[in-house]
Amino acid sequence: MKRIGLFLVLTGILITSGCAANAPASTPTPKLVATNTPLPSPTPEPHGSLALELAFEFNNTPDRLTAPYGIALDSAGNIYINDAGNSRVVVFDDAGKFLAKWDKEGSGDGEFKSLGFGGIAIDANDNVFVVDNGNHRIQKFDKAGNFLLQWGSEGIEDSQFVRAIGIATDKDGNVYVTDDGNPFVQKFDNNGKFIMKFGGGGVDDGQFRHATGIAVDAQGNIFVADYQNKRVQKFNNAGEFITLWRMGTDVKISGVPEAIAIDKQGRVYVTDYDFGRMQVFTNDGDFLWALSSEKIMDSILKRPVGLAFDANGYILIVNQSGNSVQAFNLP
Repeated sequence: MKRIGLFLVLTGILITSGCAANAPASTPTPKLVATNTPLPSPTPEPHGSLALELAFEFNNTPDRLTAPYGIALDSAGNIYINDAGNSRVVVFDDAGKFLAKWDKEGSGDGEFKSLGFGGIAIDANDNVFVVDNGNHRIQKFDKAGNFLLQWGSEGIEDSQFVRAIGIATDKDGNVYVTDDGNPFVQKFDNNGKFIMKFGGGGVDDGQFRHATGIAVDAQGNIFVADYQNKRVQKFNNAGEFITLWRMGTDVKISGVPEAIAIDKQGRVYVTDYDFGRMQVFTNDGDFLWALSSEKIMDSILKRPVGLAFDANGYILIVNQSGNSVQAFNLP
């Protein structure tokens, strides 16, 4: 990501590995300086931690973001944010320069009525899918914001939504939607035709109570965050349960998962909504490291609800209560 048009924020960020308690006392704390050349992030020691001090934050919106939620990037690196508190989508280029806003409120084609949260996803052809939960539907646009189609209605039957939240696409262009009022993951083709659903309400393996974030890896495995059950679940591409894991075990807290993203190596990044952290796991849920402050109350992440990667190795994190989007160059 270019650094033009971004505000430099200096802060103390702690990256901890699974055995951070055994960190050697002599582990150095790197000091990164602002430069026009991307800086490599140091890799955490196997049994230690490092403090990073470099972060970027969008600050050049024409008007204030309000409760932003979902984030996605197109093939050119442009950044799309579901600015849910304002019932709109805002678009930036890869330098953080504001490009456009799709901000017609209402229930017509291309208009939005948000419940104050909701995801956004982009497929390989740069089609943009937006959760429009106040209208109980999903809308599809081209990357210029031209309305293409919509599907959904209010209810609990197939292709209906109560409180749709998360959305993701797979390599074939299929669309997956979570809904905390209709506790299933629904799968659609690229034009909104219902394919299948899986889940159901409950606490057993494969069930949900408040599904939020969703992501699909290159093999078609589906990862779902469950805010109320406080766990992440992994399914195969047929919606069959594989495994689950919980947040916060590295610091002995019961974390609350919200956003999920998968990197090219298949590692799973999950934000902790309540404690302002991000944890990274192997594809099967083994803890690798965490991004957090030494004291959770001092975390720079404020209700983190959205995650995305750019082509230059940065991870973008949406802060719902902080009304901001931050970028970190992480190992």
